[in-house]
Amino acid sequence: MTVIHGRGPERQAVTNLLASARSGGSAVLVVHGEAGVGKSTLLRYATGHATGMRVLTSTGVQAEVKLAFSGLHQLLTPVLGHLDHLPEPQATALRGALALADAPASELVVAAAVHSLLVRVSTLTPLLLVVDDAHWLDPASAAALLFAARRMSTEPIAVLLAVRDHEHHHLDLTDLPQLPLAGLTAQEARGLLGELGWFPPDQVLHAVVEQTAGNPLALTELGRSPDPDHIVSRALLGGPVPVGSRLRQAYLRRVDRLPTASQDLLLLIAAEETGSGDTVLGAAARLGLSRDALDPAEHAHLIEIDHTHLRFRHPLMRAAVYQAASFRARAAAHHALADQLAHDGHPDRAVWHRALAALTPDEDLAAALEHTAEATERRGGSAACAAVLELAARISTTPHGRAARLVAAASAAWRSGQTELATSLVDQADTTPADPVTTVRIARLRGLIELSGGDPAAAYARLVHGADLIATATPAEAVSLLLVAADAAYHADRVEDAVRAGLRITELDCDHAHRRLGHWLVEVARGTLTAVGTGPWDLYQLLPDTLSDQDSRRWMWVTAISWLGPHQRQARAFALAAYERLRSSGMPGVLAMLLSWLADIEYHLGLWRAGEQHAAEGAALARATGQQTRLADFLALLAHFAAVRGDRAGCQRHAEQALAVALPGHNRAASANATWALGLAALTTGDTQQAVEHLSALGTPGSPYAHEMIARLATPDLVEAAVRGGHPTQAHAALAAFTPWATQANLPWAKAHLHRCHALLDDTAAEPHFHAATSAEHSQDRLFDLARTALSHGEWLRRNRQRGQARPRLRLAVDVFTSLGATPWTDRATAQLRACGGSPRRGPGQPARSGQLTAQEFQVAELAASGLSNREIGQRLSLSPRTVGYHLYNLFPKLGISARSQLRDLDLGDPPAVPH
Repeated sequence: MTVIHGRGPERQAVTNLLASARSGGSAVLVVHGEAGVGKSTLLRYATGHATGMRVLTSTGVQAEVKLAFSGLHQLLTPVLGHLDHLPEPQATALRGALALADAPASELVVAAAVHSLLVRVSTLTPLLLVVDDAHWLDPASAAALLFAARRMSTEPIAVLLAVRDHEHHHLDLTDLPQLPLAGLTAQEARGLLGELGWFPPDQVLHAVVEQTAGNPLALTELGRSPDPDHIVSRALLGGPVPVGSRLRQAYLRRVDRLPTASQDLLLLIAAEETGSGDTVLGAAARLGLSRDALDPAEHAHLIEIDHTHLRFRHPLMRAAVYQAASFRARAAAHHALADQLAHDGHPDRAVWHRALAALTPDEDLAAALEHTAEATERRGGSAACAAVLELAARISTTPHGRAARLVAAASAAWRSGQTELATSLVDQADTTPADPVTTVRIARLRGLIELSGGDPAAAYARLVHGADLIATATPAEAVSLLLVAADAAYHADRVEDAVRAGLRITELDCDHAHRRLGHWLVEVARGTLTAVGTGPWDLYQLLPDTLSDQDSRRWMWVTAISWLGPHQRQARAFALAAYERLRSSGMPGVLAMLLSWLADIEYHLGLWRAGEQHAAEGAALARATGQQTRLADFLALLAHFAAVRGDRAGCQRHAEQALAVALPGHNRAASANATWALGLAALTTGDTQQAVEHLSALGTPGSPYAHEMIARLATPDLVEAAVRGGHPTQAHAALAAFTPWATQANLPWAKAHLHRCHALLDDTAAEPHFHAATSAEHSQDRLFDLARTALSHGEWLRRNRQRGQARPRLRLAVDVFTSLGATPWTDRATAQLRACGGSPRRGPGQPARSGQLTAQEFQVAELAASGLSNREIGQRLSLSPRTVGYHLYNLFPKLGISARSQLRDLDLGDPPAVPH
């Protein structure tokens, strides 16, 4: 598998080299870097793109370094038929050098012959010479090749050499153009590992990149391993990652030349995760090693000594040293480090090193290690905590202790986004005798994992079963399971099951604050949550005191309930606060769930730019953490954003991806949302027939795209498409299905939808319905809905010859659609406005006006539009709140607005260029 990631500039350098040769100019380039960094891959890229050129290749072989001219023999064999065109002395010398004839071969004549031969071949076709592992070329071949390369000027010849850094060789290449290759960045590494089918969460990814220095070969070997999450767990705690035999041999070649004492001291440095010189030297003294043993390793450029720290010059050298040592040697190193750390007052780290050295199960040590897990999570995040708990489970002596620690490790792995590792650990726990509490935790975790990437209906069953098991013993924990079960029911299109989960909470023998959650859940599922006293911050304050501000559940539960409640703008502000709180928690699996609700709220509020950004971020998180359910949700949302902007191709692409992920996992919510997006895209572009087909599927029993709640949300789109497409019967049927629920719901948008549908279907009584819909939409800040009602109202007034009354409605529609970037809708409203004798006004929402802003004013405007306060903006931009206020005072007149609230409706366009 040939993979080049993050090599844009390097590929361009090679492309330029080839182009120079094709145009008749010689070029030489020396590619150098560590073992495994991608030199050979870049050379293969060059040969694969050398169209119209003849390619000659050679690879240095260490075993042949003493065979004179062995490298030339490999390189020139394909063109030896041209020897007869060389001057006789040169041809004879080259034949002798290559053992083709019994003739003397002076190095100077051979070098001249090589130059002449290459020039001769290049007169027929441009030539590319590629030499890999040039540091292992025999000296005679290297001298002749470099002699020829330095004397080329106008010949169409390109020479590409690859040399390993720090490898002892005889080549002097300092005068030739150099192309150094470094390791991949985290983003580039993510692409490489993704091609190999491994999507580690950010914390794991960054740890692996740090411990490999982004070496592509090391990353590839990790990604191809059967269970990479397990084998890199130590990297999260500063330990070396394992490396394959090719890299290990490359690095150990230099270590093997050192004295034994120096090699032993290198093992101590490799085993100690912080680079502390005091700790390493203290442990060395306990093993009878002198600090003088550092000198040979330092002189060999294997380690760096920086004041009080010792570290390998390359992390893969550390990995190779650690992995090559026997277990007995590693255990001795860890014991010495543990004794020194305990002496220095670092008991947690001492326990970790003792556990790594354990040969047999040790319950006291397992318990001590488990005790350090909470501190490890605070310091290194949930992924590091999982590594500690997994090791604790491995050295446990009792089945119950092992099962409990495996479940705790699996839970930490799930929180950190390592879904496959979590599944593996909970599978192990499930085959180990466990106490009742652990059994319930297994059920809960399986439900969460099933919801993340499996069947939501199965997740619901597992979660409810787990809640039933602990309803009497720990009812508060049962509440947590039932709330997650409700989310599973939503994804499975089982709204009544979500209601039943809420009712089950109200029946539990727990405190009133917990039971109140059940009442809220029932009312949200039914759309009847009262608007009084149920704002998100109200709900936050009413939650049980047992949930601290640091508990992610406190933030997640409120966001989930507010997502479908009557206070959408407040829900968005709360979700943003929760996002800021949880973003640095090391829990990407939890963050993905939060972002799915936040992006959906922003879609309905018309905050499309922020919504798209959050949906894209959430999709990346969901991919990285293996959460197929959330990934499908985000792809369906991205399809919606494309649909309303008239990007039908983009909508189709995202929707097809969402359906491909959602349908096999029975995620009906995402399937329905993707289908809704396709119907909306068709309606947006005037294809009413396609719109009706897609949108009617949402309410068709038995359809894989059906979803009760989403069908309600899409009812106005189906009614409009059916009316415009000449299908009044379908429109009336859709409204009839929607009316009973919307009538009893306590949601302004539901009332607005009901009135808009009536207005579209009853031409004689449309006016009061349009006014009622507009009033409800204003109260909810649902800008897209508001503009569509205004457009339909304006069209109705124009049809009824009330052009003067139509113009204000149509102008409002134009302004709002323009501010949202809903181009096809803007065009439709503009055409209607002009038909009424009006014209669009230049007002807020015109992106050209933001060109008057400075770069900092633009940043302030964007953040203020997202709902942040002056203090929060100041913290983001390192400004005082007073300076933020000053910028707002200056930018309002530039944008033609007079209030902060108007910023949210603006399309600021692209940020101004920053002067260099």
